[in-house]
Amino acid sequence: MISQFILPTNVQLRADSIHSEPGILYIDTSVCQTCSICPVCNKKSSKIHSRYSRTLLDLPISGHLSKVQLKARKYFCDNPECPRKVFTERFDCEIKPYYRRMIRSNDLLTRMALELGGNTGAAISRYAGVPVSPSTILRVVKRLDIQPKKLTSGVIGVDDWAFKKGKTYGTVIVDLAKKEVVDLLPDRESATLSEWLKQHPEIKTVSRDRYGPYALGIKTGAPDASQVADRFHLLMNLGDATKRIFQSKGKELREAFTLYNQHNQPKNQPAKAIETESAVQNMLQITEDTLTTANISIDKLHKFEKVKDLYSKGNSIRQIAKTVKLTRTTVRKYTMMEQLVKRQAHTTTNLDAFIDFLMQEENRVKTYRELHKTIVEMGFNGKYTQFCNKMNELKNTQPALRPKSTGPILVKTWSPTRLSLMLYMEPCELKRADDKDFLKLLFEKYPQMKKMEKLVKGFKNLFKTKKDGTLKTWIEEVFESDCGLNNFAKNLLKDYDAVNNAVITNISNGQVEGQVNRIKTIKRKMYGKAGFQLLRKMVLAKSA
Repeated sequence: MISQFILPTNVQLRADSIHSEPGILYIDTSVCQTCSICPVCNKKSSKIHSRYSRTLLDLPISGHLSKVQLKARKYFCDNPECPRKVFTERFDCEIKPYYRRMIRSNDLLTRMALELGGNTGAAISRYAGVPVSPSTILRVVKRLDIQPKKLTSGVIGVDDWAFKKGKTYGTVIVDLAKKEVVDLLPDRESATLSEWLKQHPEIKTVSRDRYGPYALGIKTGAPDASQVADRFHLLMNLGDATKRIFQSKGKELREAFTLYNQHNQPKNQPAKAIETESAVQNMLQITEDTLTTANISIDKLHKFEKVKDLYSKGNSIRQIAKTVKLTRTTVRKYTMMEQLVKRQAHTTTNLDAFIDFLMQEENRVKTYRELHKTIVEMGFNGKYTQFCNKMNELKNTQPALRPKSTGPILVKTWSPTRLSLMLYMEPCELKRADDKDFLKLLFEKYPQMKKMEKLVKGFKNLFKTKKDGTLKTWIEEVFESDCGLNNFAKNLLKDYDAVNNAVITNISNGQVEGQVNRIKTIKRKMYGKAGFQLLRKMVLAKSA
């Protein structure tokens, strides 16, 4: 009865006795099989050489650790040609040579390792009745013989994932039809991807982002496969292009902000046009560093003016780069800008516009939370921590009260990022009335902005209509307009086939992005010991 319910039924074991200690149950067992197979020559032998004891950890029983104390045997090998004269007893299943656990106990640890990782898996194993160390958990995974699949459905997605963000990256390959990871590559070089594709001639379609080495690797390794650019990255590239255009239109935006704020002054807070314009200028210097040339070196400003002058005279980008000793990328960026911009700081806020209001006597008795809530409603764009740090500085450096003021001039502005996002949105999606009003004013004052909005929404609709030829028509419309999207359209022409496939097909890299997120989770679980080979096994095992 004991062997029937406690010991594995697929092994010829007999339970002789059971005894226990606090928390541990010992099962004394002996072997019932009459012979064993030599591991070298695979010949059966029934001649017993001697006996020895093995202790194997089994699955827990009623909350107690279960240890099987096995009386195993050694055998003589009868084959005179075999170099092994004596060997230990072999079993068909559940018990392996040198193992200190039953196979079923080891399978439980394997499942825990794949789900929980090293440290967490070791902690849970103590409660599961098979206590092991984090290193043992990792060794269990390393012993797994997991190989990537040799065949795929023919439709795959490719994307990069970060070993360390901004420094080292690998490549994940996902079967889009089966929705599973096919393989992980240790880098994102074109040669590595090309070599992998050459080993999989069944690949017919590859979805990717717009990373150049991936396009080259696919072209080299699978020249007959069709490439599909990812729709999300295309829209994101367009958003970056429109953002750069808004950044280069500093003068126009300042005029639009001033005009909007003049027309939308509260009735109980009249202000002169000159005050509003001054407030807008001050707000823009605080919130939009990209719209000012302040703090830019004279040398850099001179090179910028030189680039603009040479470009206006018809010189090529390459010639200008050699003359002013700048990279072609920088020269190309300068030619698109109307004025030199400085890099925007991440910690910049518009808090300075509210200092007079915050330092009023009646506000000095209010808590930071109350003041922060008030100025957020007025248009403050920073974090609570930034607000607190600035207030502490003011109190330490300016103990005297400021003259009582009637309150700040409330000025509404929009960042280039926000304006770029608003171009994508339909009127019904713009929930804030001031967003609709400002766009209406901006489009009336600058018709080229309206053309850009029409083109942005037209590009977005290409992926909904999915008609062949519409992308080419859209690119022609961009070249005919003067909205500033020409460079974006030129880049689309360089990768036209992949972009057009994204327009006319339903293939997307969304599944790949989801798998990248899963890799991040697994990588963090294995923190500290997540070498590439171990991480690859973890990912492939969970995709099997």
